[in-house]
Amino acid sequence: MTKSLADDWQARIRRLSRTQARTEAQVKSWLERIDSLNPLTPARPAEKRGKRRPARPELEPGQLPGTWQAHRLRLAPLPGELVPQLSYHLYIPSKAHRGPLPVVVLLHGCRQTPDDLSAGTRMNELAEREGFIVAYPQQPLRRQVQRCWQWFDLGAAEGGREAQAVAMLLDALAARHDVREREIYLAGMSAGAAMAAVVALRYPGKVAAAALHSGVVIGAADNPRAGLRAMQQGASAEPSWLLDAAGVTAGGPEMPALVIHGLADDAVHPVNGRLLARQFLAYNGLQDRLAGVPATPQEGADERPGRSHQYRFGRWSRDLVTLVEVEGLGHAWSGGDAGYHYHSDIGPDASAMMWQFFRQHRR
Repeated sequence: MTKSLADDWQARIRRLSRTQARTEAQVKSWLERIDSLNPLTPARPAEKRGKRRPARPELEPGQLPGTWQAHRLRLAPLPGELVPQLSYHLYIPSKAHRGPLPVVVLLHGCRQTPDDLSAGTRMNELAEREGFIVAYPQQPLRRQVQRCWQWFDLGAAEGGREAQAVAMLLDALAARHDVREREIYLAGMSAGAAMAAVVALRYPGKVAAAALHSGVVIGAADNPRAGLRAMQQGASAEPSWLLDAAGVTAGGPEMPALVIHGLADDAVHPVNGRLLARQFLAYNGLQDRLAGVPATPQEGADERPGRSHQYRFGRWSRDLVTLVEVEGLGHAWSGGDAGYHYHSDIGPDASAMMWQFFRQHRR
């Protein structure tokens, strides 16, 4: 009898182990498929990609006259959460800029760090010239092994928790004596852009304006497989209908948005840029005139790498939603430092465009 029970128990353990192994393999396959399209995945040896150049001295945060600080924001713990905190870096410009300053919160893409993003975008250099603070939240490896923000899974314990953490960071920044609380802006690249869209639309009272570079339409996915499909194809559902799926209530406080996307992007299809812009039009109660605009050809004899097409929508002579599509630009930061992977010198300076857009808006 004892032996029979032991054999039965061991058989159950083996079945459980096999099931767990299949599940783990499936999840790993999904992540690898997403990673294969992820512009921030390190190049394999066989791939022909340029080597990353060392950062030029003037691009290193420590070489700028401002300060580069590491911080941790403590979060209220959730059941089963081991380390309830969000790490982030701050670039605070030199004392040449006096008084409270605006803040740009910039969310990285997969496999990026604050150092990579700050150097590739040259955002700290711009902050030093123009006089604003930059905050770089860091997605920890313990939450996602590729450091991807989980924009596609907005459950309370996954992407929803990450959106909540970013919102709490916005509150913490607004409480600083050196920050203009009505001038806190949110931007992102790739997965960071999708998460920035979620945060801006879920917590519109905390953000003065958003800027999204190479992001994915929100509300079209709730798992990695659906996220991959959205990256490749966008979504067939009306963008306004997807807002509800993303936990967004349209018609809240006004949310200006700048959307930038490369027309040669083979990781996140360019249709996503248009869909994101249409989502912000719907949220702000603006007529969706973008739906009737023919898509700009992605390739062809007339293509001029770096040429941009801009579509502006607003009210009362003020731009509220702007879409910028850049010919010949892949999944990379427009007008950035091409010495860093997934930043390109093709196209207009995205960092400068974002700051010029932000300057028009206050919460």
